[in-house]
This record gives sequence, structure tokens and C-alpha cells, in this order.
Amino acid sequence: MSWTTAARRALGGLLCALAAVAVGVAPAHAAAGSPWTPIAGMALTEPQQVHAENGVLRVTLDARLDTITVSGSPILAQPFNGRLVGPTLHVRPGDTIDVTFVNATPQDTNIHFHGMHVSPRRDADNVFRSFAPGTTHHTIVKVPKGHSPGTYWYHAHLHAITEPQLMGGLSGLVVVEGLERLLPRRLRGIAQRQIAIRDLQTSPDDPGRAALSTAEIDTTAPTTRLVNGLLRPRATMRAGRTQLWRLANIGSDLFYQVQLEGHRFRVIAEDGSPVWRVRSARTLVMAPGKRFDVLVEAGEPGTYRLRTLAYPEEGFQLLPEADLMSVRVLRGRARRPPRVPRRLDTPAGPITGLPVARKRTFTFSFGTGATFTALINGRQFDPGKTNVAPIVGTVEEWTLRNRAPEEHPFHIHINAFQVMSVNGKPYPHGLQDVVTIPRMRNGRPGEVVIRIPFRHFTGHFVFHCHILGHEDAGMMMTVQVRRRGEPVTPPPTGLMVQHALHARPAATALEAGDASPAGGVGDPPATAWLCRLRDRSAA
Repeated sequence: MSWTTAARRALGGLLCALAAVAVGVAPAHAAAGSPWTPIAGMALTEPQQVHAENGVLRVTLDARLDTITVSGSPILAQPFNGRLVGPTLHVRPGDTIDVTFVNATPQDTNIHFHGMHVSPRRDADNVFRSFAPGTTHHTIVKVPKGHSPGTYWYHAHLHAITEPQLMGGLSGLVVVEGLERLLPRRLRGIAQRQIAIRDLQTSPDDPGRAALSTAEIDTTAPTTRLVNGLLRPRATMRAGRTQLWRLANIGSDLFYQVQLEGHRFRVIAEDGSPVWRVRSARTLVMAPGKRFDVLVEAGEPGTYRLRTLAYPEEGFQLLPEADLMSVRVLRGRARRPPRVPRRLDTPAGPITGLPVARKRTFTFSFGTGATFTALINGRQFDPGKTNVAPIVGTVEEWTLRNRAPEEHPFHIHINAFQVMSVNGKPYPHGLQDVVTIPRMRNGRPGEVVIRIPFRHFTGHFVFHCHILGHEDAGMMMTVQVRRRGEPVTPPPTGLMVQHALHARPAATALEAGDASPAGGVGDPPATAWLCRLRDRSAA
């Protein structure tokens, strides 16, 4: 167990007990149920599919604590609509997503549409909203007509409890249709597969319940890796046939280094943005939140493993190799494989030639105190403060530095970006919304340079590390995209309920990114919420 995980678990247990003492009760524990014993090798199935009709996709997402079946075995979890992976939402550019969100959980929550270039205001992709337990809310997301086709996803995004809410099941895929139209005609009708990868840990106190609090999640402990909520499922292909696979890491914290034995992935989109040049890869590193749309041509008949290779997520510990899925290739009629293009007619091209309005530097690090803190420019997230305020229609260049022994996957809401370099090496593939900042080596920080076009939408949103345990611990900042001359304002008040988590006063001044830490490690978050789920579920 790493020092970060040990500190988080110790802190969570201690403060849970202290909070219980403070209100005069002992921590409540539900009776342990039968252990979750998932069945391996079931046939691969996909999540429920929901499609837009007449330009509108209407869906109810019912979030509740419930005993569900995951890979053939019951487990107490907290998912959408009774399934560990929520329904896949299919839309086209120009459609509207109309979500009725029923919060039947014992916690506040909300929803974020990861990677989508949509409005962050009001009832759209606004992570500053907070849905109280026992309430129903509407989210209306208008997908622009020029939106890039590809694979996206949605998930809960309430600061300080995002990690356990995703572990419990509050996530699912979004497919913006139209990617196949960029392919040669012979490839436009090929079969498609959704491959949503995530892990599931059980509570150390109850092997029949998912880990539903930060104190229970140990990113270095054994865990069960699943595809579409199934343990090592089986899929089939015909030799010589090509399929479009939508690979998505919808888990809370873990990296995957994905490989299909004896095959190559031809990457046609990354993070929902069609690539400028199709590339071939034997392995793909998938940080939390990462997506790749790939073409897979089945080889000779036989059985092949889709697996994640050992990966050094932390500088001193490997994530172990694990099988994710088996693919049985059946004999098929001999046919000439369709030609895969080298380039795609992508909707969004490079932004290299656009003028840069401003340059900023952000440094990602851990605090040095006894309490685990995760920092950007030496500060924890302050939900009452706007940190960066670019002007709509401009391009900024950001240098992202990592002074930690662990990689940090950087993600920004609303706007995709172009990666200019990773540790000084060019990365000329396309736009994306997640990039991994390499860890510090031999005292030298890892470094990524990106350029972000702040197009179309004004309003407040965030950027953060997408290892959600780090985001919850404070590795996040707020952006306000504004019109020229518009004042810098604090974020919307919907998240003010979360201010107690950091016990810091609201601030209105702009804190622009700079190269040097601002000093201090921030105040440790209060964690009364660690007990909230357990206390209410046992009542």
C-alpha cells in the first residue's frame, strides 16, 4: 500500500469515528452480506442503448443504493438504473440530451458529460450544481451541429466524493454518431463494440458491498477489472473481418495498458476527436477518463486475450497484468481486407498556427503534511474561487508540470486541446481531453505543453487530475471563460454546500496560473461525508 493510500484510509477512518463521537453516536455498520463472487467467461454484452428520436434523447438516470447483479453475482452498489455501467446515450451533432436525474442515494451528487464541447451554464454541463438526496433534476445538453463524432462518457462529479460515486456505478458512455462516415465506404457498415473498462473493489468490512467511501478505496490493493461490468467476458469475430471498438476507461483511478494478443489497434479517434493521421499501435495506455476509437481486424482463427499489461502507475509500484476479455476468432470466407486510410477528414484540425493570447504554467504535486493533500500550484481546490479567466475565442498555451512520483492524467472540461509536446517530444495526433503528465524522475519534473482553444462557450468549469482520489483531495482548479471586458466572478453557488469540505472562505479575486507554487498546502478537508452513506444505509 502506498503512503498516499494509507494516509487516505487512516484519515477517513479516524475522521469518521470523530464525526460520530461529535454527534453522540457510534459509527453504524450494516450486517455483512455474502461475498461478491463474479462469474468469469460470460458472453460479452453491452449496456442498455438509448437513442435520440426526432433530435432529442430523453433518458431517466435513477441513482440509488441497491443490490444489483454484476457478472452473475449480487453486490450492494450505487449505480444508474440498476446496472454497474449506465445506459449508452446515442446522439448526433445538433441533437439535445434531456436527462431526468433521480437522486435516490443518501448523498448529494450531480452529472458531467466528459469530453463534450457543450455549454457549462445553468442546467447543462454544470458541475457546480448539487442534487440533494431524494430530489429529481433535469439536465439539458444541446450538442452543437459541428460537434466531433466519437466516444464520450458521463459520470457523477461532486467534488470530494467523485471517486467513491464512480466506484459505486455512476457512469456510462455517450456516442456522438458519425465517426464511421469519415471511413472508406467499405468500412462504414462494420460491426461496432462498446468496451467500457473499469474496476470494482469491495468494502474491507463487507465483501458483499462495493467500496462506497474514500476510506474504503485502496488503489494499490487487489481489485477486479471488468469489461461492461463483466469479468473476463467472451467475444467472437470472423477471421479477416474488421470491427470498430469503442474503448473507454470509465473507472475512478486506475491506468490500463491495453493489448489484444496478435493484433494491432488502428486508432481513428482519441477522446472523441477523430485523429489527423491514423496510427497503428500494439498497446494503448488508457488513463482514467481516456477513450480510443480503434479498428480491429481479426487475424487467424484462435482465441486471443484482451489484457492490460503491468503498468507503473506509481513510481515505486506496478499495477499487475490482468486479462480483460477473450476474443475467439472463427473461420470466415476469404476476403480482401478493406484499406484503412492514413488520414481522416476530421471536423477539427490543428491549432498550431493560431496566435497564442497567453501562456500559463501549472504544477501538480502532493502536500507534505500528515494529511494527504493533492495540489495545483501549491493549493487545494477552493470551490469559491475562479483561478483562470481566459477570453472566449482565444488560444492559450499551458505548461503542465508534475513534481510527484506518480503520473497525473490532466483533464479539462468543455474544450479539447492539442498536445504540443510530452517531455519535449512532439505529439502530433489530434485533439484530446485527457493527457498524462509524466512523473518526476531524478528530481526533474515531468512536463506536457498544450494549447487550448476556448471556443464558443462562456461560463465556469474545471480542470483537474482524473485520478479521482487526487481530484477529491484538491487537485482541481476553476476556469471562467468570459467575453472581453466581462468581470471575473466566483463560480456558481450550487457547490457552496461543499465549502465545508475545505473550510476555506469564498474568494472573488482571480488567481492566474504561474510557474511558482503559491505557498502552503491548503487546509485539510473535513470528511463528515465519509460516514454519511454508511450511517444512512444502516438506518
